[in-house]
Amino acid sequence: MPYISIETFEGKTAEQKKALIKEVTRAVTSTLEVPPEAVWIVIKDIPRSNWGEWGKPCSELYPVE
Repeated sequence: MPYISIETFEGKTAEQKKALIKEVTRAVTSTLEVPPEAVWIVIKDIPRSNWGEWGKPCSELYPVE
């Protein structure tokens, strides 16, 4: 059973997550030849302030537009 964990900045809409789950499931089922019900996907919404890059929090580097 494939388990896919996706970490992203928080703020994605429910529709964006639904589309992502659909596309990742399609890619996994066709590549690994497993049925869709065998694919588990977890999307982790992480605040920009909890990520860091170049010695700074991503909330400073990539402010919400």
